[in-house]
Amino acid sequence: MQQKSSHEIDMLHGPVLPAYFAFTIPMALSMLLQLLFNAADVIVVGRFAGANALAAVGSTTSLVALMINIISGLSTGVNTIIARDYARDCFDKVSNAVHTSLPFGFLGGLAVALLAIPAAHPILTLMQSPPEVIGMSVIYLRIYFISLPMIALYNFGAAILRSIGDTRRPMLYLLFSGIVNLLLNLYMVIVLRLGVIGVGVATAVSNTISAFLVLGALLREDSCLRFRPSQMAFLPNTLREILHFGLPASIQGSLFAFSNILIQSSVNSFGSVYMAGNAAAQSVEGFQYAFLMANMSATLTFMSQHIGAGLYERSRIVLRTIITAGMVITTLIGIVFAFFRVPLLTLYNPDPAVLGVAMRRMTILVLIAALEIPMDSYSNAIRAAGRTIEPTVISLIGACGFRVLWLMTVFRIFHYYETIFMVWPVSWVLTGLADIVFYKRIMKSHFKPAQ
Repeated sequence: MQQKSSHEIDMLHGPVLPAYFAFTIPMALSMLLQLLFNAADVIVVGRFAGANALAAVGSTTSLVALMINIISGLSTGVNTIIARDYARDCFDKVSNAVHTSLPFGFLGGLAVALLAIPAAHPILTLMQSPPEVIGMSVIYLRIYFISLPMIALYNFGAAILRSIGDTRRPMLYLLFSGIVNLLLNLYMVIVLRLGVIGVGVATAVSNTISAFLVLGALLREDSCLRFRPSQMAFLPNTLREILHFGLPASIQGSLFAFSNILIQSSVNSFGSVYMAGNAAAQSVEGFQYAFLMANMSATLTFMSQHIGAGLYERSRIVLRTIITAGMVITTLIGIVFAFFRVPLLTLYNPDPAVLGVAMRRMTILVLIAALEIPMDSYSNAIRAAGRTIEPTVISLIGACGFRVLWLMTVFRIFHYYETIFMVWPVSWVLTGLADIVFYKRIMKSHFKPAQ
């Protein structure tokens, strides 16, 4: 068996942009397809089950994001150590990471599900979900949470493939499962009239399919990434490394999601029309955010490989290229979304009141989303360099802490819908500046240019 995979992208040699696009485009499409799971839920339920059902599903977005961020944050530990060891040709370590991470991911997802399912109703109550919405929201969430072990298995498996630049196969798997999700949504909501139950079941089935497809790819892989069930083990040193990189990232993602739950609670205080409009705008913005996530993953993988191979000077060029390309592309996507905002939002719900709320948010946020790129990129570059605690602390203060403070002060003084979501760009800039300062310090202190 060969050690190198035929599916890898060479990130360490030649021009950066071709490798960046080869990685990022399939990754962004994968994120888009993942978002289609929720978007299909929101569109179908909004068009065929009414505004309350739309509000019920849409109001769960921040809670779902919290669970996903916990899981995907842990999976970045797998991505980081495999990318680093693969670049160093440490193939035994790569194999150890594969056989430790997959069972750990599945059991971790199961543990999160067991905690989240009974907590759904109390949390939604704390989020001030209106009485006409909360019952449907709880049903949808509990069905969704049942599939968390499969979501974790997919995320950990995709992280393994992504660490060598293979973003194409996960994209194809999500394409297939996304089509299944859409067809099941239409059948269960329109034909069977199951409402939020139907979209929840469809999403859970789709998540399970994508997990098995990724697992099948790793079972067939003819390289050091191959998964052999008989070799599954919780190797202490490997698990320690995964947690060293993954746990702080998971906490950081959870902090962002937690602050967004508080933001959703503030939106809920305006009533179900604002909840529905906010849900529609949030879903459209998610397609732009898919590229932001792909750019983040590119930063982590490219920087992990370069630092693992000792190419410190080239890593600086790589980071500048990724940030510049990311900001340009994000802005162009935002311009297109802003121009077509009315037909895009009408897909979710044609009610003029709902549309009005959605446009008030979307018109602003899609045009300034590029401000998030430096924060995400420098944070992941710091993590790739092995410093995992500092970006988490910076996020705790600059993102979570600042957002809570904003809601407790600025929002209470200026009690407008726009005041809620303007906290995001302000926190992006402040947190990004702190990340830049720390990154430059560690690169100067710990890494010298190659001689």
